[in-house]
Amino acid sequence: MARDQLTVEIVTPTSAEETRQVSYLRAPGVDGLFGVLPGHIPAMIALDIGEIGIEQQSGQQYWATSGGYAEIHRDRVVLLVETAELATKIDVERAKSSAQRARRRLKDADRNPDIDPDRARHSLQRALNRLSIVEERG
Repeated sequence: MARDQLTVEIVTPTSAEETRQVSYLRAPGVDGLFGVLPGHIPAMIALDIGEIGIEQQSGQQYWATSGGYAEIHRDRVVLLVETAELATKIDVERAKSSAQRARRRLKDADRNPDIDPDRARHSLQRALNRLSIVEERG
């Protein structure tokens, strides 16, 4: 591989995707967005819910993620994430349903002690992220 390119591996509990010849990666860190170019100093960065952007000469890929970690090396980035969905493969109806369900849970959280409002807020944030990415990129 050329020295001016990265290999990006996206690993979830159920799958692994590898993309070669990446010129730039953008990801949602817990402290804000960050970018990685070839030759980046090695680092480990915590990821948040958001959009992963991968730029190649052949075009760009966008992924919805729900958090995890980025392990950065000079010519390779491994994203260890809870979930990653390619923008073009996000199921819009499923995401809308998830958002509606989370909104109902948040509304009912005051009356129902079995509902965890933090979990419901997190579910809503993930669903809205997926819908936003599909709207912009899908």
